[in-house]
Amino acid sequence: MFLVSNLEHTYDNSFMSAGIDQQTLEKLAHIFGLCLYKLNLDTKDINLTLNTTRITGHDLDSLPNNDDTKGGMIYSEDIDLVNNSIASIVSGSKDHYHIEYRMHRRDSSIVWIDEVGLISEYDENGHPLYMSALAADMSRLRWAEEKGRALEAKLHLIATDEKSREYAEENRLLRTANTAAAMIVGGFHQDYETVLYQAISMLGEGLQADYAGIWRNTKRTGELYCYLRSHWTKRAREVGVKSSDVVMRYDDFLPDWNEKLVEDAYLNLDISELPHEFRTAFDLGDYGNLLLSPFYLHGDFWGMIGFIRTNNAPFEAFEAETIMSGAIIIAYSVSRNEALGRLSMDRDRAIADTVAKGEFLSRMSHELRTPLNAVIGMTSIALREQHQEKVSEHLKKIESSSRLLLNVINDVLEMSKIEAGKLEIVKEPFDFTNIMRNAEDIVRFKFDEKNQKFSVNVDKSMNRKIISDEHRLLQVIVNLLNNAQKFTPENGEISLTAFERRISDNRAKLRVEVTDNGIGLTIEQQKRLFTAFEQADGSITRKYGGTGLGLAICKKILNALGGDIWVKSKPEEGACFFFELEVDLDEPIDVFAANDAADRVSAPISDKNDVPRDWRGSTILLAEDVEINREIVEIMLADTGISIISVENGRDAVDVFSKNPDQFDLILMDVQMPVMDGLNATKHIRLLDVSNAGNIPIIAMTANAFKEDVDDCLKAGMNGHISKPFAIEDIYKILDRYL
Repeated sequence: MFLVSNLEHTYDNSFMSAGIDQQTLEKLAHIFGLCLYKLNLDTKDINLTLNTTRITGHDLDSLPNNDDTKGGMIYSEDIDLVNNSIASIVSGSKDHYHIEYRMHRRDSSIVWIDEVGLISEYDENGHPLYMSALAADMSRLRWAEEKGRALEAKLHLIATDEKSREYAEENRLLRTANTAAAMIVGGFHQDYETVLYQAISMLGEGLQADYAGIWRNTKRTGELYCYLRSHWTKRAREVGVKSSDVVMRYDDFLPDWNEKLVEDAYLNLDISELPHEFRTAFDLGDYGNLLLSPFYLHGDFWGMIGFIRTNNAPFEAFEAETIMSGAIIIAYSVSRNEALGRLSMDRDRAIADTVAKGEFLSRMSHELRTPLNAVIGMTSIALREQHQEKVSEHLKKIESSSRLLLNVINDVLEMSKIEAGKLEIVKEPFDFTNIMRNAEDIVRFKFDEKNQKFSVNVDKSMNRKIISDEHRLLQVIVNLLNNAQKFTPENGEISLTAFERRISDNRAKLRVEVTDNGIGLTIEQQKRLFTAFEQADGSITRKYGGTGLGLAICKKILNALGGDIWVKSKPEEGACFFFELEVDLDEPIDVFAANDAADRVSAPISDKNDVPRDWRGSTILLAEDVEINREIVEIMLADTGISIISVENGRDAVDVFSKNPDQFDLILMDVQMPVMDGLNATKHIRLLDVSNAGNIPIIAMTANAFKEDVDDCLKAGMNGHISKPFAIEDIYKILDRYL
């Protein structure tokens, strides 16, 4: 009892004073692989740490649940040993026990346990209530001891027969290779990397080597490289799973490797013959003999296995040939494990994508239904309203909600086009400062609505045109500005800055920053910010609106242009979104023309759409199968004096035009119509042998809005394209041009 109290005294004065509590000790035990459990001696209930379940191959849910969970898993021949040991501390004849015994694993294999236990809690009468125990998995040590004894016995037999020593050695190596192969194929109760290590170490020890390693091949930029997949060293006795970041090119460390590493061949090298870079990269040392054998799987050069002896004893031919039987199976196992790992990753990624897309569809339903509800609801209200001023207010809300709905649809279609690999990039020279002005004009009214201070800063050194996609860059900048406006409060501050750094005379790195003092972002939110079908925070979207696709679209566009986008932010401290891309430089900017353009942009311009049109004497042929769409065009043009003749399909359009071709000045043609679609109708009109058939302007008016749809219209013989839904200014622009 003196010993126990002394231990307790030491624990109290040393560990507790050092601040190591029970939770810390349990964590240390978990890291070291030790197992802790506490047994209620009356109810047989057990409290376990996670390592305790791992030793037996169970998880917490699959442990046997009965009156004696522990007893039910103990190997039958060891039950008396365990029960007698526990009885000895319960009776008080011993203050602790220390035993080794066996338990059944979930897969029916046997695990050796080294366990020490004592009574940890008594009741008020001094009767034992709880027993606590600390256990360790001794299976690996037992396995090593058995293999060592077997090897010693084999060596003894070999030593007694000089004539058969070489044959016995070859037989020993063959058994070693087969054992290693059986282990890697049949598995062991540790994880795969541990099993792989044991198989490699068995081959290395069988060859009396000091080092064994598996190199895996990989192709980069069309050339063959290798990296160290796993290794064993006699010196460190360490499990080595190396990073694939450390790679070596075959041509650099093994010239003429194609000729040297032919199938079923091997190399016996002095380690000093290899380049210093190769030895250093994989920590191979500077001296010794290296046996290097290639792997060929499915007809391809898969990698190599290598063994090093530092005692300068050369490898014999039979050693290389014999050990390869096990090495090849190990290579197959690694390849199979990698394939299963990729399948698991693909499965996890597919599950994550499915969840993310489900959440995305839920958000899209909300984003589409919200403005649609406003359109339907405000329309119903406007129909019942008697006061003209209130009707106008309702209609303005309907228009605003309709444009919001259109923006949502455009974002979804844009991302769909990008995901399908149909993102169109057109690089041409242009003045980047014009983009800044255009972006400011587009978003200025939104900033004014919230009284936000907006500033634009352009580096004066940007004095040459750049070659890139002007439309796409404007799209990115406007998206970033709209984002900043949305998440910045009233009276907030937003800035747009652009500058470039010259890389050479004709190339520069362009950097654009959009900074705000809005709500900011956490680190976790920033990680998901540029991912399609995910959002930084669903609650933010519900509060501020939007699809959450805008930033993902920006990143896709910039990646296609050769650039990228990042964010710097802290919660409640605003955000800075910035992108960079390298661009080619073109001719210098005409400073006077640029200043003149800036003056024209900044000067107040009357809206040309407000100017009355007078197209009396002109006639349009309108081919549209939906009645309300025909009515919209007719009402939009009612005040212009233009005549409109409407038909409901492409066949009627061809017939009406062919009967009186000189009557019409322009044709508005829907694309998707019954009987005959707009594309075929246009082709028929262009082939008619009547006057004006080849010259009359034909404008597509369709919901097919992708670039390939526009191209199809032009190929069919149309002159232009208007996307539905369209505004009155879209119609005016076309008629201004052709009438």
